[in-house]
Amino acid sequence: MTIALLIGVAVLGWIVFTFNRLIRLRQLGDNAWSDIDVQLKRRHDLIPNVVAVVQGHAGYERGTLEALVAARGRALQASDRGPGTRAREEDPLGGALQRVFAVAESYPELRAAASFAGLQRTLTEIEDHLQNARRYYNAVVRDFNTAIAQFPSGFVAGMMRLRPREFFGLDDPSERAVPRVPLALLLLFFGGGAFGAIAAQQRSYSIERFDARIRVNRDASLDVTETITARFVGSWNGLYRTIPVDYHTLQGLNWRLGVSLQSARDDAGHDLRTETSRVRQYIKYKIWVPNAKDAVRTIVLRYRATNGLRFFDEHDELYWNVTGDEWDVPIGEAAATIELPLGTPGIRAVAFNGVYGSRAQDASVTTGGDTVRVVMRHALGYHEGLTAVVGWDKGIVTAPSRMARVLQTARSNWPLLIPIPVLLFALAAWRRSGQDPRTRPVAVQYEPPRGMTAAEAGTLLDNSADMRDITATLVDLAVKGYLRIEEHQNPKLLGLFGGGTSYTFYRLKTIDGLAPHELAVFDGIFSGHGEQVRLDELKDEFYKTLKPIRDAVFDQLTANGYYKNRPDKVKQKWMAWGVGIGLIVGAGGTYVSKAFLLTPVPFIAAGLVSALIVFVFAQIMPARTEPGVRALEQVLGFEEFLRRVEAEHLKRVIIGHPELFDKYLPYAMAFGVEKQFARAFEGIYLEPPRWYVGPSVMNFNVSHFSSSMSQLTSVAATTMSSSPRSSGGSGFGGGGGSGGGGGGGGGGAF
Repeated sequence: MTIALLIGVAVLGWIVFTFNRLIRLRQLGDNAWSDIDVQLKRRHDLIPNVVAVVQGHAGYERGTLEALVAARGRALQASDRGPGTRAREEDPLGGALQRVFAVAESYPELRAAASFAGLQRTLTEIEDHLQNARRYYNAVVRDFNTAIAQFPSGFVAGMMRLRPREFFGLDDPSERAVPRVPLALLLLFFGGGAFGAIAAQQRSYSIERFDARIRVNRDASLDVTETITARFVGSWNGLYRTIPVDYHTLQGLNWRLGVSLQSARDDAGHDLRTETSRVRQYIKYKIWVPNAKDAVRTIVLRYRATNGLRFFDEHDELYWNVTGDEWDVPIGEAAATIELPLGTPGIRAVAFNGVYGSRAQDASVTTGGDTVRVVMRHALGYHEGLTAVVGWDKGIVTAPSRMARVLQTARSNWPLLIPIPVLLFALAAWRRSGQDPRTRPVAVQYEPPRGMTAAEAGTLLDNSADMRDITATLVDLAVKGYLRIEEHQNPKLLGLFGGGTSYTFYRLKTIDGLAPHELAVFDGIFSGHGEQVRLDELKDEFYKTLKPIRDAVFDQLTANGYYKNRPDKVKQKWMAWGVGIGLIVGAGGTYVSKAFLLTPVPFIAAGLVSALIVFVFAQIMPARTEPGVRALEQVLGFEEFLRRVEAEHLKRVIIGHPELFDKYLPYAMAFGVEKQFARAFEGIYLEPPRWYVGPSVMNFNVSHFSSSMSQLTSVAATTMSSSPRSSGGSGFGGGGGSGGGGGGGGGGAF
């Protein structure tokens, strides 16, 4: 009952925690979307000012302005729609703005407007805020969608009727550029004139070409060479490359890609200064590029990757995000060459491109010999990437051993190791306070320990006062003459339905001389029922007496000095410890998992396993004292006698002593050996017992009688414990997409 209550409290606590977490993520998503909406409105409000500036411009500009106004109108009409629709309508608006900004190229002499700086700062602020708001919103949506899709939080999400949210992906690269207001428009607006200030030089960069060469080695490692050509406008220090190394599997576990930098050089082979750092789930390589000012520069980055391949039953696979989909600028040309070991059979390949999760396949994929070449047919836009998936037959690359996979999983999911110290702690606690004194060799005993009842002997044997011990006490009371058991065979209706065996108990004498637990059993049967009671009348009633009975048994054994502490209390304490440790590791770990860049699953699994370990140890934590172990030796010796009394050398003890059957039967029932015990009395115990009346003793046979006792035990245990119910995959399948697998990330300039 206590265990069920603790488990119920734990489940309820988890449900409350999950509910609050989902509500928090939903609220964060709403707030993030409101921020995006504000920035979009600010941009929409800026466009009429730009249009007003050029109303008097040359006729060929009128079409450009009309396209801008039309795009703004469509964006405004979609202002009450979802993120996906809003993003699609904002893309044409970004393109129209870009065409207006291109007008500035026709007026190079107008780049010194004194009022330009203020307006440009406003536009830059809007775009920067929109960029940050978009990233934050998409990150929150990703966390929210993951949370409602994971097991078991998906059950709570289903009850809350939560559905996945749309991402806000602005796919037009023109949207990513900071708007530059044409100086010509400003000049027209102010009617011309002399401007004394000189505008600051524009500072930008772009990736003209990204070419990767990935060599798959037979030891399952990867040698990656990335050749990146960048155009720098203005003065820059160099480029940085971010590569994600911590991933989440579909099962909710963590997967870590091993990456070690080999070299960073320019196109002439000169080593470049680098700096390596860890930023969240990424490893970041910062590469200083000399003379990165108004120039085109190329860097060659070489690194080795481990744990980057996937091994399936029928094939092995490289699923590699070549360029990454987190670059803040477009990539003009993108290509990849995948080199497999010599003689690799069964090569197949496919490539995806676009934003994260896109299924577009615009790249050309060619296979020749042991090489796969992937080339994009067009430029990659803002936050678009190229992903290559290459598979081959098994046997070429050495898959990691089972032990290596286990160690790798443990390294990537270190919370799974938490049960190990829990096990060591429980083992140390058991050795310190839960281990019995050493047991001596057990010798057969021909009688139970003096003064020990059947229920006490059965409890001392397994540290548990079971229903078998309580029903053995019922039979023991009958044997001692305190009650009589009467068996009834109920007739079947039409000889087909109903029927069965029922029992009635008759009180025979007063309760003098009974042990506390025997008295509790006797009162539980007859209290409120008079001199006789049917067994079925005790259904949903006798269960109230079970706790006092068990308390009396444990108290008596403890008082006799057989235990340091009551076994049931010790078990309950450790069960509570198990629930507490499980909640701390599971629920607490779920709360802090983000701080460690891990999924909650390893913490939840570790919490469950840790709790299970403590639950198992709870069963063996009750410690017997030295007198308790000596008494246990006698009980074990007596149990050995009852179980093997059929043996010839032991049967001599009972020959000529049929009274031993009645005397020792309750002990045999408590030990669960009544059938073996009864068979030994064939031909010895010939008369039916006085304390049991019924059809099964009409033609008395002791073996048949033992079966009746087993049936009585089963029916009584079920009836007396009854209580009333209370009211109340692979990249070649459907899972592939741009951005999946190893590699990926992005980069930038600094």
